[in-house]
Amino acid sequence: MLLVVLILVLAAGGVLVTSVLIDQPEWAWLSVLLSVLAAALLVVQRIRRRREASSSSPEPATESEAGQDSTAQADDDTAEHDEPDEEDTDAADALLVSESDDEVVVVDERPRYHLSSCQWLGDLEVQGLPVREARELGFTACARCTPDAVLAGQARAAR
Repeated sequence: MLLVVLILVLAAGGVLVTSVLIDQPEWAWLSVLLSVLAAALLVVQRIRRRREASSSSPEPATESEAGQDSTAQADDDTAEHDEPDEEDTDAADALLVSESDDEVVVVDERPRYHLSSCQWLGDLEVQGLPVREARELGFTACARCTPDAVLAGQARAAR
């Protein structure tokens, strides 16, 4: 489709140059018509792509289906590497963790930091960072491995 549009635009340019060279301004309208046809083809292609994308997206689950399939969904999430939820961190835990130099791991271009033992990580390539630095960079804690709660518990036990 893009090739057809390119040919139409080149033809429109050729007709426009020809109309100027032979001093026939009426032919310039043919150039406008070819350009409009090319634009219409681009719009049609865009509409088709949007319909294909919306028809291929999965339908949202109802509440009853979500309750029945929660275990299966957790397994699917790990397999597909859907982003885990953010850990609901207590303010006291967040304060302890933000001052800590304990190491957590992050996945490039993902918003969560994890414990190295997190099951969600699977075989993803990870980078180790101090938890203080991970928080400064805007990473948030994973709800599956709960790094803030675990690290805060370790800090309290060490006192």
